[in-house]
Amino acid sequence: MDQLKEIAVLELWTVYDSPVDLPGRFVARKWLNQPTNELLQDKTLEGLRGRLPQGLTRLERSPQDDPKIVETWI
Repeated sequence: MDQLKEIAVLELWTVYDSPVDLPGRFVARKWLNQPTNELLQDKTLEGLRGRLPQGLTRLERSPQDDPKIVETWI
């Protein structure tokens, strides 16, 4: 009997400062083990943080991250 393996899906929101496709905005892009088309945007970082789903934990950007990445929420 074949058993289905359950794949864990990790939801992440990566926050960018002025990405190429939305200059002058803070943008959070949703990842579900891979990028999705879902995004949030605001003129300010504080405003964008207020739009993120409740209950997430903020992770600092890593030095090797793209310079436009501000932080990631998990």
